Amino acid sequence: MKNLRYIPVLVSVICVFAACSINVPWEVLDDYDGVRVVMHVTPDDADVLLNGRFIGAAYEYAASGLALRLASRENDLVFRKKGYREKAVNLRSYSSSRITLRFELAPESAPATDETVVGDAAQESSYEAQSEPLKPQPAEQPQPAESFLTQVSLTVTPEEASVYIDGRFWGLAPAAGQAIFLRLPPGKYAFAVFKPGYAPLSREIIVPKQEQFKMEIALHK
Repeated sequence: MKNLRYIPVLVSVICVFAACSINVPWEVLDDYDGVRVVMHVTPDDADVLLNGRFIGAAYEYAASGLALRLASRENDLVFRKKGYREKAVNLRSYSSSRITLRFELAPESAPATDETVVGDAAQESSYEAQSEPLKPQPAEQPQPAESFLTQVSLTVTPEEASVYIDGRFWGLAPAAGQAIFLRLPPGKYAFAVFKPGYAPLSREIIVPKQEQFKMEIALHK
């Protein structure tokens, strides 16, 4: 009978070890109820634009813990890299709030995909193509020089506050202590931050023409 009093302790120890051996997916631990977008894009350093605003490179959102957090699917993404064809994604076409984008940007020099001709027909069409005169190619237009972009490190508290830039929703602030990294052309921007239970904040910020620029925005209850 004396040994019975150790049974609750033994059961507790077994439960602790069992809990430690269970791998719980990130999606279960994360109670965020908005939209999360994970990006598996090739090349992974392609620029990502949210509603026309640059928000970073694709690899910065390539894991569940780094997913882009949005309040809704009413947003557009554009993936862009020099030498590749631009890819636009309309998040409204997705029904799930957990979105994983997987695709590869096509090089600008890649030919358009046509139906493949096989057998004798392929040989005949190849011969005819060789006999046709070459069409004059349009003169290559000079590429405009890339404009200067300032890397902006923005820290917002509290976390999950809604961030707007020039009146357009950018996304939700990440966990406390983590910064939002933007690359913006130098100039004047209107930043607005909102979260229920906190006083909203609107601030006009001038982004200087320099390599890096840091700023902090804090809401008060």
